[in-house]
Amino acid sequence: MFSKIAKRFAGPLAVGFLAVALSGCVSIESSNEETSAPENAGPIEGTVTPSAKASEGAATGTPNVPKSPADSTFQSVYDFLDAQATEVRCTGSMDIADMGQMLKLVGDCENVTVSGDGNMIVAPHITNLELSGNGNIAAVKNIKQVAFSGIGNSAASLNENAKFTDNGSSNKFGEDAFEGITF
Repeated sequence: MFSKIAKRFAGPLAVGFLAVALSGCVSIESSNEETSAPENAGPIEGTVTPSAKASEGAATGTPNVPKSPADSTFQSVYDFLDAQATEVRCTGSMDIADMGQMLKLVGDCENVTVSGDGNMIVAPHITNLELSGNGNIAAVKNIKQVAFSGIGNSAASLNENAKFTDNGSSNKFGEDAFEGITF
């Protein structure tokens, strides 16, 4: 009778022992499915200040990124750009067609056209400034006339009698022209 019971329950009993013994063996495999951010997730915001790298790859203590002005007043933006910009001699008429330049214009700046995008211009004097590109910034102490035909340009000056025309879109001129711009 014992052998009859043993034969009847031996198979299921062996499978049970095997299942218990193997229960600690778990295989974890990475999924090949792409993951995405939740639909309601907004942009990730933060501040990163890179630092210069030593030749061995270790970070040095001094960052090589220029500090931005503490506020967006004309003088603070002018001083910031004046300290960071590459000096270029201005002779009569010139067109800045490059992208992403930070330029300090010195000399006789009669007619300056900025047809490139994302440029930052600083100058003590420009007679006629035309901003036909997009996203340009101009801080000019003394300016007679500004003409906008691009999109999202900002220009400011210290003289209050400067004239301006705007045939573009979302352009700003005046004391508050640099408000909301992060340098």
